[in-house]
Order: sequence, then C-alpha cells, then structure tokens
Amino acid sequence: MKSKNIVILYLILSLIFVFGIALHLNKYSYSGYYTDKIINWLWLGMTIFMIIRFWKRKMIKVYFVLLLATVILSILPMMIPFFAMVYYFSTFDDYQQIQLNNNYRLERTRPGALYKPQIYIYKKEGILEKKVYKTPYSEVTETVLQTSSVNDMEGEKVPIQLAKLIKVSEDSIGIEYQIRNKKQVFYHKKDLD
Repeated sequence: MKSKNIVILYLILSLIFVFGIALHLNKYSYSGYYTDKIINWLWLGMTIFMIIRFWKRKMIKVYFVLLLATVILSILPMMIPFFAMVYYFSTFDDYQQIQLNNNYRLERTRPGALYKPQIYIYKKEGILEKKVYKTPYSEVTETVLQTSSVNDMEGEKVPIQLAKLIKVSEDSIGIEYQIRNKKQVFYHKKDLD
C-alpha cells in the first residue's frame, strides 16, 4: 500500500475515532456495545503502526511526543483522566450487556474508577445510540430484592439474571428484573444530565 493511501486511511480512522469521543461526551455512541471498542483499538494499532512506519519524519516525532505527553499528564491528577481513557478503550468493569429489544439495550457498568456501578439504558437511533436512562445499580437491587441490607461491595457482584422490557413512556422505562430469583418491575426515570 502506498504511503499516501496509508495516511489517508489513518486520517479517516482518526476522524471516526474523534467523532466517537465527541458522541460519547454528548451521551451518544456508535450502535452496539463493541463498536466503540473496536474503533478505539483500530485507531491505537494504526497509530502505533504510523509512528513506526514514518518515524524518520519530524511531524511523526512531534505527534508521538504529544500523545505521550497527553498520557503522562493524564496520570498526574490522581490518574483520573488516565483511568477515564482506560475505561473508554476497554471493557474493564463492564459487567453485563442485555439487549432488551431492537431499540433498547441495557448495560450494567462502572463508568469510571471512582464510580459505583450504574445501569445505563441506550436507545438505538440509526447507526448511533443514545444514553437515555442512568440509574445506580444499588437502587435496582434494593427494589428487586426489597431490602437495603445488601452492602455496596456485595451488591456490585450480584448479576442480573433476566431483564425484560415492560413499558416505555416519554419520561420513564419499565424493566422487569430478575435478581437472585426475585422478580420486580423497576421504572427508570429520565434524569440523565
């Protein structure tokens, strides 16, 4: 493949990657759980390839230093931005993904190192999907198990056995959860910031 074609391919992949970040900041993502992860890893692999292939060029050396500085600077403030990058690129602490129907998907995840597990409900909008509901997982377990005695550490590990879409309205979505063989309908309210 010619060098010019490789650079064009990398620029296109970089635009898709940056657009994915912009979507993420606006509570959207590409449709499907693994789509973002695949794009992220393709971009990272292609970046490493570009740096190795074009290392003799001054612009690539500057680009490498900028990327390295970004990673190092993200580690300095308690590593919070660094862990945000790690969580964005990986499936680390993504506990469960459940397809509720053709339009809605549920994800039980920890969105960052300092967060408690959350339930996110995504709505498919063409090739994109939008986070439409966010609820702490502890609220769901307390409602379904009808107890508040489940401590945070234990509650994080309790898996959802079954989740079934019951009702969708303008301001809420009802999902029947089965956790520890107990079933209960939980209504997620639209309060996503």
